[in-house]
Amino acid sequence: MDFAFLKTLPHLKCTLYLKTCPPFSRSIYLQEDPRVGLIELSRPQRANAFDGGMFDLFPRAVAALSETSGVQCILVCAHGEGPFCSGIDTNYLKGMLEQMRTIEAKGCPGRAREYLRNHVLGLQESFSSLEKCRWPVIVAIHGACIGGGVDLAAAADIRICSQKASFSVKEVDLAITADLGSLQRLPHLIGHGATADLALTARTISSAEARSMGLVTQVIGEDNATLTAGALKLAKSLVCKSPLALIGTKRALLHKRDSANSVASELEYVATHNAAMLVSEDLEQTMRARGKATTFSRL
Repeated sequence: MDFAFLKTLPHLKCTLYLKTCPPFSRSIYLQEDPRVGLIELSRPQRANAFDGGMFDLFPRAVAALSETSGVQCILVCAHGEGPFCSGIDTNYLKGMLEQMRTIEAKGCPGRAREYLRNHVLGLQESFSSLEKCRWPVIVAIHGACIGGGVDLAAAADIRICSQKASFSVKEVDLAITADLGSLQRLPHLIGHGATADLALTARTISSAEARSMGLVTQVIGEDNATLTAGALKLAKSLVCKSPLALIGTKRALLHKRDSANSVASELEYVATHNAAMLVSEDLEQTMRARGKATTFSRL
């Protein structure tokens, strides 16, 4: 897979964990497992805030890793000891609103509103790419995770953080209704009441409170290096499993979350899925192994 398009944006780095160090990676992340892909936020001068370039290239990086032969898990993290992500870059937000006003000044408010609506839908797709990726996505959070950072994290399959992580659904303090996924995904993760608390107060919660309410599943270490090591260990435990089982489990979980169907209907869905997928060499290998470690072929 060609990651040359990422050269246009140095503060978003994308790599595979290979023995040789390809472009966009750092040697401290060098591993020997090509089944894990990394997307690293690295824009410290703006606290890893997303601007137009990052919104555009982030989903392309996710898709590129997802389509890379052998990759079975994606890890999203941030470089260094600074914030994980401070959300949307306010300069970018101002530019977007100015463009809407320019369109409106030409005499058609409807076209201005359509521009803004379509633009927001595009930003939403950037983080939704994590759900659309067929492989499990782990987000490792160190430092502050604010606004759009929470939107990003909520779209992942597994969230872990360091002891120094903090979280804030900050949009209401900017006179904005959060619109990139937090209000839609968090109720499924932490419940309606807890989401309302965070979104309406914009208060900052600690890693301990995030763990207690189910926003993250593990709190690992005090620094980013320790967190990253723990995230890698978790990722490697996933990629040792059947790739077909990983894909099917993710699909079934998201299907249930997004469906108003009864438990019985969801059981029928997963039965149909397994009727198609259980006839696989992965299952045969597992049965023959009888609990012993086994290596599955790549898709």
